Amino acid sequence: MASWSPSNFGEAKSAALTLLRQVYHHRPRSQRAKAIAISALAFFFFLYMFSSSSRQPDPAFWTKFPSRHPFPEIPEDAQVVLPQKSDISIKDTLPHDLEKTNPHLHVLVPAPKNPFLPSQARGVCRTLTSAMILGYPPPTLLGYGHEKPGETEFERMVDRITRVRNYLKNSKTIKDQDFVLVVDALDVFFQLPPQILVERFQDILRTNNQKLRRKYGFAEVQSTPGAPAELVQKYSQRVLFGASKICYRGLENDPGCISVPESSLPPDVYGWKTDIFHDGTLNRPRWLNPGAVIGQAADLRLIYDEVLRVIDQHHKKHGDYQALTQIFGRQEVVRELERRRTANWAKEWVYDLLGIGDAVNITGITLRLETGHRYEYGIGVDYESKLFFNQIMSRNDVEWLKYNNVTKSERLQMEMAVPRESRLLLPDDIAALPGPFNQSRFAKQQTTHPTWDATLDKLPNSETHSWHSVPLMTNGHSATIPVLAHLNGDPKLRDTWWQKMWFFPWARALLRRYVRSARGFDAAQSALLGGQEWWDMRGGHGGIWTDDENWITLSDICEGQERDLFDDDLGPWAKENGDPDKPVYNQWGNLIYGKEPEEEVKKP
Repeated sequence: MASWSPSNFGEAKSAALTLLRQVYHHRPRSQRAKAIAISALAFFFFLYMFSSSSRQPDPAFWTKFPSRHPFPEIPEDAQVVLPQKSDISIKDTLPHDLEKTNPHLHVLVPAPKNPFLPSQARGVCRTLTSAMILGYPPPTLLGYGHEKPGETEFERMVDRITRVRNYLKNSKTIKDQDFVLVVDALDVFFQLPPQILVERFQDILRTNNQKLRRKYGFAEVQSTPGAPAELVQKYSQRVLFGASKICYRGLENDPGCISVPESSLPPDVYGWKTDIFHDGTLNRPRWLNPGAVIGQAADLRLIYDEVLRVIDQHHKKHGDYQALTQIFGRQEVVRELERRRTANWAKEWVYDLLGIGDAVNITGITLRLETGHRYEYGIGVDYESKLFFNQIMSRNDVEWLKYNNVTKSERLQMEMAVPRESRLLLPDDIAALPGPFNQSRFAKQQTTHPTWDATLDKLPNSETHSWHSVPLMTNGHSATIPVLAHLNGDPKLRDTWWQKMWFFPWARALLRRYVRSARGFDAAQSALLGGQEWWDMRGGHGGIWTDDENWITLSDICEGQERDLFDDDLGPWAKENGDPDKPVYNQWGNLIYGKEPEEEVKKP
């Protein structure tokens, strides 16, 4: 809340006088009604002025529990995706000392087990394959090859979280400002390219931080003694998790279930039973789900440090999901305590009376908060599934739509009662993308592996097939197309939903296109322009990095899974023509996997 000033007084006075004039000149009212209305307005006006002038300006809770983030850069201002520049000719010379100045994007996938069980291998391979098809940088598999015999489930969980934290802290490839996406290994399907993920993430932060500025206001901070004070936003959003319709079981009386903000979706988005239907399927997504999270490396490192501290503090009684739920809840309690301390109580009373207040429920909450301990982590959740869709309790919220089929989209809009101002149209950010089946200008001429094959690389005509003509999983209630889906609901649906994904009929050809794009002129040009192909400096397509910087190919993990991935009877991945595994190179042509073909080895 902003503090009182003469300008506030003038604005309030002007508004009050305008209302008084409107009441006085409204002729159908009786003199008695006018007198009552004028008296009420005057009463509230003086209450407002009195409470505004009596507020304490010092940010007590903001300083009592450290809230200023140690990493000052604002995520929504980072230029991860640079503007497209004009093409250059294939005959032009590209410099060899390219230096990427914009932040990288990293995809981290904590490994559940090694070797994978058959059901686990299927899930991991679908997660990795869909990420590759959509053009994400090579994922990093954390913990692969480090399974300890006899480990308990709890020990594996602690090891998984520790590896995420340590990689964020110690990896030489990750900088504080880099964007990091962490996803579950077994049950995530990617649907949209990485530039959509990053741009939507930044747009959501930009919108939500404007709301948080209005809600919590600013604080004066003096960086060094004697320096002029600067105004900083008290609380901001820096990290986004997926949103769930249900809270972590067993925490019904914890702030993580009670005190988190309400969903941004309309209160009647599922009809009159919204938020009150007994089984939770008609709840608006509101609670944190850890299946997918995105943020800058410095922000995520703070969070995972706190997760491990909470787990250790509770002597093996907490898991990471429970710890994250409680961390989110305590963040919101401290924010609410600070908001109430500086709030205008008369305005609060009126807003509560009208049911439009933005207070968080902390009634009956008893917490032991440690002075000097950080509870502020910039955590938020993706209520509208613009980034992450969680399947649990939500299987009936989505439909696969082709956006050139107006009849079907209008029918779905009526069935799900989507307001006309949120019509089911293909979003501008997707419509502006290159077509899903666009091929490199030089794909057929390249001699790099996998070499062009008319059968294996056949894709629909890119001139007649666009994003409008492929079936996209759409959340009809929020009128959004999620970037990825976390299938944490009924496991039996995973096979069915995989075959519904827009890329499934052409998965092998699209994956071959992705591997081929790792080298050649297009990749070099993209690197020069700071584009997507250079989001991960290590290079390599068609495989996975491990947290100990080893490269493993997709076939190393997914051999025997081709039927579940492609269902095309074209043979094992990367050996379709009976050939052995091909060597893998990075953007600079350096070999990172396999052996050079004999005919290419230079003899002294």
